[in-house]
Amino acid sequence: MAVSQNSWITCLEPELRGLFPGTKVHFTECIQCEIKGCPIKGYLFSHYFPKWVSLEESNLNKKIIELNKTLARRKKGTSQLYCPKKKNASTSCTAGTKFCRYNIICGRYTKRNTEEFIKSIRWRKVMIYVVMYLDGTSEVVDRSRFSDVDIDKVERVYPGNYEVTVVSELVPLGEEKEKLTETVATFKDKYNGAVVTTDGMVEFEEWFKNSSTGDSAVIPEKVLVPQKTYKVRKIKGMSAVSGGKGAKKVDVPEEVKPAQKPSKKKVEDDRQASLFNEPEKKDAPAKKPAKKPVKKIAEKPQTAKKPAKKTTKKPEKGKK
Repeated sequence: MAVSQNSWITCLEPELRGLFPGTKVHFTECIQCEIKGCPIKGYLFSHYFPKWVSLEESNLNKKIIELNKTLARRKKGTSQLYCPKKKNASTSCTAGTKFCRYNIICGRYTKRNTEEFIKSIRWRKVMIYVVMYLDGTSEVVDRSRFSDVDIDKVERVYPGNYEVTVVSELVPLGEEKEKLTETVATFKDKYNGAVVTTDGMVEFEEWFKNSSTGDSAVIPEKVLVPQKTYKVRKIKGMSAVSGGKGAKKVDVPEEVKPAQKPSKKKVEDDRQASLFNEPEKKDAPAKKPAKKPVKKIAEKPQTAKKPAKKTTKKPEKGKK
């Protein structure tokens, strides 16, 4: 379920809000909802905040971008550079009067320290873990390498699907700047107001004000901490046995129950529902192919045998 063009969304938790099933609410009202764990939050995040634009995935003209780089080395002014968004070669640019999401990668604006540029945020969907160790150090681990982390040295882990990057964009002043302030306030109030950096979890507003262009942070979904458990396995050869660790000794029981093999029942998934994960669609059970009807060969009806004709022998000549 995505946000419709008219920005109305069917509420997924109508009973908790005292609404009738199937009630639609505007996304501005839905984003202020205090119900956590609702899967629609991820759609609101991508709808309300602009997505990170990469040069590889964009539809910009790569040849014009290379041409602009060549002209920039010749110390040509930005007014003499071409717009890579347009099909025909043109030096006109409307980014000063209308918001353009490609101005951070088009190559026309390399210096972003003037008053015309204002600070903004972009999001990018990834799957990483920010691992905080007991010695005070931290590490950003990819999903494929998370199993290699030494859990005995871990203090806590912050998993995240969304990364927020600070960018400087050329946007019109006035209403756009007010909208940006409202956007940051919404992020602070509705997404726990915190992000994860290499220093741990910090306030988003302070981090955003003091950050530079290109700084990134992770939106935490939950906090993972080490938990001691046990694992039963079959002994294969000699195995070292640890000490009692100060545990109280018990008498030897008369009968010891043999260890049972671990059951192969499916363990329920205890993962917390993510605020940003899209709801998974359950696959419909595969329909069995219908059996083709077997054509029965109709038996031919048996026809009654005609009675044999009686033949009367004619008397031979000379015989009566």
